[in-house]
Amino acid sequence: MPDANASLASTLGALTAAFLVVTLVAGTLLGFNWTQAVLLGGFAGVVAVASAWLTDRRAGGD
Repeated sequence: MPDANASLASTLGALTAAFLVVTLVAGTLLGFNWTQAVLLGGFAGVVAVASAWLTDRRAGGD
């Protein structure tokens, strides 16, 4: 099993991917207006970064 590593590149990648996917899905498929979609995407990005950080801490990467 590979070691978890929350480097800056992987953290920014998680943030960007979560933001884009959630924003586009909420705005186009779920019918939210774009302001709501961007807010949901931002929240999803924060959760993705927090998850990467917590995973790194649990793996002992302090």
